[in-house]
Amino acid sequence: MEYSELADYPLHGGQTIGWVPTAHADAWRNDHRPLSTDHEAHVACATNAPEAAAGSWIGTAFRVEEPLDTDAFGAVIGEWIARHEAYRTTAVPAVGGRGFTRATVPADAITVEARRAPEPRGSAEICSRIETFFADVVSAVRWPHLAVVTVEPAPASPWFTVVFAADHAVMDAYTQVIAIAELTELYRARVQGRAPLLPPVGSYVDFSAFERAVDDALDHDHPVVQRWAGFLGADRRLPAFPLPVSRPTGDTAPDFQASLSRWLLDDDATEAFVAAAKGFGGSQTSGFLSAVKTALGRLGADGLRFIMPMHTRNAPEFAVAAGWFVGVMPVDDPIGHAASFGETIGGTSAAIRANRDVVPFSLPRVTSILDVPGAPEFVVSFVDGRAVPGADAWTEHERALRSRVRSGSEVYLWINRAAGGLNLSMRYPNNEIAASSVHAFVAEFAAVLSEVVETGDAALGRPVRIVQ
Repeated sequence: MEYSELADYPLHGGQTIGWVPTAHADAWRNDHRPLSTDHEAHVACATNAPEAAAGSWIGTAFRVEEPLDTDAFGAVIGEWIARHEAYRTTAVPAVGGRGFTRATVPADAITVEARRAPEPRGSAEICSRIETFFADVVSAVRWPHLAVVTVEPAPASPWFTVVFAADHAVMDAYTQVIAIAELTELYRARVQGRAPLLPPVGSYVDFSAFERAVDDALDHDHPVVQRWAGFLGADRRLPAFPLPVSRPTGDTAPDFQASLSRWLLDDDATEAFVAAAKGFGGSQTSGFLSAVKTALGRLGADGLRFIMPMHTRNAPEFAVAAGWFVGVMPVDDPIGHAASFGETIGGTSAAIRANRDVVPFSLPRVTSILDVPGAPEFVVSFVDGRAVPGADAWTEHERALRSRVRSGSEVYLWINRAAGGLNLSMRYPNNEIAASSVHAFVAEFAAVLSEVVETGDAALGRPVRIVQ
């Protein structure tokens, strides 16, 4: 599966309907369960910098191979929201104006409003309309935090496309892709008049209370905080992409980021690469991260320092629950004396094991204690999506989506293994210097992967040096 902006998804034309959950103001109840630290920090950021947060969302597009029954689909969105408490909760300013508390609405108080476009439109206009719709409806600071659009290519078509968007506070990458099979099953069950075949789910709101208690126990002397302090160093700076990405002098273009998505290996080649990595004592995760390190080493970097997201779904009831079940860990992975991909794997394996125990502790809590400025600038994620429910049925029509992002310094890599092979998605600063660095990296990363598949290893030789 790819991870891209909506503008890069092959959306078709047709009739659109926007689906928006609504609830009367009197239905909301104060909820004693605290927000997670990540949620509160996210809302505070959006409150303090509304322009930067406007239009920010993550979501998914997928195809349902059934005719669209609008009555049934509206009911399904209601069922989906009822199933996941994360979609029925929001942050409200605390009394006195410091911090935020939680309010929650019961499932039976929610209705789903259908907003039908006046007439069918072409794909380019539909994409623009969906972007505008999501920007108007989905927000970090007000409910609803979720909206859905259906696109029916023609009346009585045997299939239709679903596109949904949510604020990050109530959705993570697993939620994005788990929802494909979940919504499809809810819809088919509804039109067939049967009960949906879905497992029970726990509540992210309950999980947030547990997560907040863990974070509230942190102080400056806590071992986790000290581990982060050692990683960040005396200047307390989060790591940046090791190749140049700063905009040229005089470049005053907006800070909207550029984006790319590339399929780098097919399924057989991916299996061959993983087998080679395991032959060196690694795993698929350490193998792909070692390939990143080898590629950057060829371009002059002396190793990898980055932030790595990891899921925190620590109990069976949270396995397919909607929410933001994500922590992060610091990874410090120098090249040292390694001369080849195979020689880098041992160090990478150790580097990604070293700080796994810090994942349950929120980064915003740590950075507030240590007075660390800014947000993560270099983030690398690896996900093997083959075990996600319904993944074996994914086609080119199923795609995880993200909105456009403003940043002149952030570089994010998403390395995704799917049934069809290995995909790399990235976002990065939209300037000539960053584009040159990123495309040089992608070329070297692809070359390392191919060399390992073809020969069993890849030399670390540095034919090009662009680190400044």
